[in-house]
Amino acid sequence: MAMAISSDLRAPCSLLMATLMLIIVQAQGITRHYNFNVQMANVTRLCATKSIVTVNGEYPGPALVARKGHRVLVRVTNHVAHNMTLHWHGIRQLRSGWADGPAYITQCPMQTGQSYLYNFTITGQRGTLWWHAHISWLRATVYGAIIVLPKHGVPYPFTAPHKEVPMIFGEWWRADTEKLVRQAIKTGGAPNISDAFTINGLPGPLYNCSA
Repeated sequence: MAMAISSDLRAPCSLLMATLMLIIVQAQGITRHYNFNVQMANVTRLCATKSIVTVNGEYPGPALVARKGHRVLVRVTNHVAHNMTLHWHGIRQLRSGWADGPAYITQCPMQTGQSYLYNFTITGQRGTLWWHAHISWLRATVYGAIIVLPKHGVPYPFTAPHKEVPMIFGEWWRADTEKLVRQAIKTGGAPNISDAFTINGLPGPLYNCSA
């Protein structure tokens, strides 16, 4: 026997269903927006100051934080004399290969004054990765962390830590890295070794001058 639903009940039920659908769409359709300005900045390491290419004046650059399933939009504007692209190292580009970043492969590099919008969705992965410049040797100073968190409500597979601190390992050269790589290409030899190894952009206390 069929049961009729009165018009008095249909309106609240329809409103409830619409609200639930909106919540589901919003939960699945979160978009993270970032603005990256590629610019020169004076940075002091090993007691010497030099001008380097950075993102937003930071070395290392800002961390990109998102959750599994989030869409990420990164507007990059190039304010330096070098051509520029950025690569999201380890991010699976599913139907978004144009956002991968290798210069002259998936995109033409941004020239001075140009912008590019990287648009990708983090699918089926989580963890700590990194982004970096993907042209010439600019990745020596243009890089940062990518932190992909699990979806809300997913517990740790172990005891929850008291604190989490991303660690990025890098190298520091006193010389201009672009000149070093050009010299290496000209001679056919390897580029000069770095003057220091860094953790989160800092050389640590074991060098003669760690400031």
